[in-house]
Amino acid sequence: MKRRGQFRIIEALIAAILIIGSMAIAVNIQRIPRFWITYERENLEELAFNTLFNIADKVLLNMQLNSSSPWENDLFWVLNTMLPPTIYFNLTIYKITLQNETEITFERVNKTPITNIQAENINEIVESSSAMYVFTSRDGSVYLAILTLSRSKGG
Repeated sequence: MKRRGQFRIIEALIAAILIIGSMAIAVNIQRIPRFWITYERENLEELAFNTLFNIADKVLLNMQLNSSSPWENDLFWVLNTMLPPTIYFNLTIYKITLQNETEITFERVNKTPITNIQAENINEIVESSSAMYVFTSRDGSVYLAILTLSRSKGG
């Protein structure tokens, strides 16, 4: 009778070890691939394009017409207000000119960087995405705006 109870205890311990071991192996085998990165990158790209689309006519052209004022700083605050605080941004605007039939030049319009990325934040960036938007001014000049959005590890 005593032996029968000892075998039941040993059998229960072996069963518990097998169940815990199989669960540990199943968790390691079913490791979910990191699809969220591509999903997040698509969200960043969509957010960047929508932001450029919303500010192109209303903000960018008006600031360029008032080029005597520091429009880069004003545009920084517009982007800083529109975008979530966990998003880093960098906006660069180029003026596109056609030299001849085969040569196009890009001249950087913003003299000061329009960005909230500091040197110490570079290591925190996990993923980034860019969007380009071509727009024309009232005088017929063509501009290219490139907005790069980055997400940090914590956000």
